[in-house]
Amino acid sequence: MGESFEGWTSWVEDAYFLCTPEDPECLKHHYITRTEKDEPQYTVDEEIAMMNEQIEKSEGFDIDFSLFRCLFNYHLVDPDDTDFVEEPETTKDLMKRLSQESLKRYNEEEGTGFEFVKFVKANFHYSSGFMFLITFQVLDPSDDEEKLFQARVRYSSRFPAQYVFCRPKPDPEVDSDEISEEDVKGV
Repeated sequence: MGESFEGWTSWVEDAYFLCTPEDPECLKHHYITRTEKDEPQYTVDEEIAMMNEQIEKSEGFDIDFSLFRCLFNYHLVDPDDTDFVEEPETTKDLMKRLSQESLKRYNEEEGTGFEFVKFVKANFHYSSGFMFLITFQVLDPSDDEEKLFQARVRYSSRFPAQYVFCRPKPDPEVDSDEISEEDVKGV
């Protein structure tokens, strides 16, 4: 097997094109709602650029899939399906479990006491399994306010989950081109 190097799971993978809406494979994805009839009509290259802009800005956590007619390597998680689990468990159950474990590890490392409230949403791409980009809600015991957290978790049914990082959702007003040491906890 090839040589492994530290930090590969913290990279944000660029988007790449898989198929257009005319391809039957594209129809399997519930979040593909835009068609060739919708205005404005973007080229595949324009869609890739728009997708990569959103990925770069949010590190893959916040992607508006309604803007795209093409299917890319990033996907929106359907919480009601069973693509990643065996019934009766749902993908939402898995996302909740991964979020809770991420938060538990964060609390232990940071000496905090945030409490898990609920799973909000997740995106994923393939990464020797699946790289989940999960957003969830927590309760901050210091002010009794609910806040959003994010976790990046590499998941495979064959190997233990790798908890790449967990953090409070960054303020969108803060422009940061670098990932801090705190963002890469557990790598």
